[in-house]
Order: sequence, then C-alpha cells, then structure tokens
Amino acid sequence: MTPRVSVIVPALNEERRIGRCLEALLAQTWPADALELIVVDNGSTDATRGRVREFPVRLLVERGAQSPYAARNAGLALADGEILAFTDADCIPAKDWVERGVAALEADAADLAGGLVRFRFSEPPRAAELVDALHNLDQERSIAERGVAKTGNLFVRRDVLRQIGRFEERRSGCDVAFTARASGAGFALVFAPDAVVEKPARGAVALSRKQLRVGRGQLALWRRTGMPAAEIRARTLRCFRPSRPAAVRAALLRRGPPGSERRLLAVWLADWWMTACQGAGRVLGWLGSRA
Repeated sequence: MTPRVSVIVPALNEERRIGRCLEALLAQTWPADALELIVVDNGSTDATRGRVREFPVRLLVERGAQSPYAARNAGLALADGEILAFTDADCIPAKDWVERGVAALEADAADLAGGLVRFRFSEPPRAAELVDALHNLDQERSIAERGVAKTGNLFVRRDVLRQIGRFEERRSGCDVAFTARASGAGFALVFAPDAVVEKPARGAVALSRKQLRVGRGQLALWRRTGMPAAEIRARTLRCFRPSRPAAVRAALLRRGPPGSERRLLAVWLADWWMTACQGAGRVLGWLGSRA
C-alpha cells in the first residue's frame, strides 16, 4: 500500500517565497490522497498566512516560541502520515521529491533519509552565496561522516519519533541533534541524492546571522553531550583562523557552480568572515550563559 506522507513546512515572514514552495508541493507525483501538506506559521508579521490560505493546504499558527523547531513540533502534533517529510518555506522541491524520498527509505530499509539540497545563485554569484553553498546543507557528507542531516530536506518514519521524541526547540541546530539521537539509537539514516529541493543561497547579512545562530546552537549541543570545556575552546579558537586557500578552492570545485574557483580571493575572505561569525556565536552563547 502507498504510505501516507505528511509534509511539514515552518514559515516566518515568507509571503514572497512560500507560494513557489506550495505550488511545487501541490504538483508532486505522489498520490494526492496519500499526501498531507501542513504549513506552520511561526508568528509572521507580514502577509504569509494570507498567502498560504490561497492554497489547499492545512495552516497552523504557532504562537509560542519563535523557533522553526517549535513550528515543526506543532506540525507533528497535527500530522497523521506514516512518513514525515520536512522542507523550508524558501525551498522548491522537485516534482518527484516525495516519491524519491520515500523510495530511498524503502530501497535501503532505512528509517530516515536526507535529500539533496541544490543552491540557486544570483547572476553572477556573490561571494557570500558561494560560501553558503560550501559549508551548509552538504547532506551527503553530513550523513556519511557524522550521521546527521538537516530539515531543509528530510524524511522520517513515524516509528523514529515514537522512540526518540520530537525536536528540541532552540533557534538553531535541533535538526542535527534530532538526527544524531536517531542514529545513536540505531535508526538507519541514508542519503537520498534523487530527492531534490532547490534553495536560494544566502547573501552576506543573512548568512552572517545564520552563522551566529549556528555557533550558539553548536555550543548548546556540545554542552549537552558533555564535551570538555578545553575541546570547546579549541574548536572555537579555530574558527578565527582563515582556511587554507587550497581547501577553499577544492570546495569550490566540488560544491560551487562552474567557474566559481576564479573568484577564490573574494570567497576565501568571505569564508574567513563567516567562520569567524560562527565562532562569535559560540562566544556570545558562552557569555550569555555566564550572565
């Protein structure tokens, strides 16, 4: 039998972009009677809710914590699918996204599957956008090396939630913590390269804010898992050292659009800045906990 899939999309002030996401979800090759689409508004102050109401999807408003993970948990409380799928309001899933994600679960007898996130760039790509693509949402490497994946493109069997519970509700990093708990509990997490969503790469301001949040989230996760303070300090200090240009060039060749390696100097400088922002997030998180 065709399993029922519930897709959960958190949204905060996404009136300009969520329409394209919902159009793509409504055009899925998965049978419509086995597909539930849930948008959880997380306190938008623009016309996001009005835009969502133009589509035949379920709209829930989460008025508590302003966290995408609180929104996802609210969606989980409403969802009735055997498989839970997650993406973001600024993502555009391929028309066979659900089909390919479910197929990856079934082909590998897996419990979770992280799909491919393909970045969309300005023309020409800005240096910060390239850095975003180099460091964020590399699902294949995250799954292979760390046993974690991100909710920008994630499929989860309901049995996983029954055993390990829902997401923590901090502002950042709770998808990594959730999938790490699942992997640690023995659930199988696989990479689904054919389950594709497209996401706009972030510019300098948005990416700086993102890296600060990531730094705070990493600090909270490391503390919860008992990482020694000396190791946290060492990892944080490494954030303020620039990467080797050769390493940045290799990453551009692997993850960047064709020809992006010709902008090596600008990308190397942007990479240094964004890594330092991540370190600053850890420092701010530490100072906040000491206040």
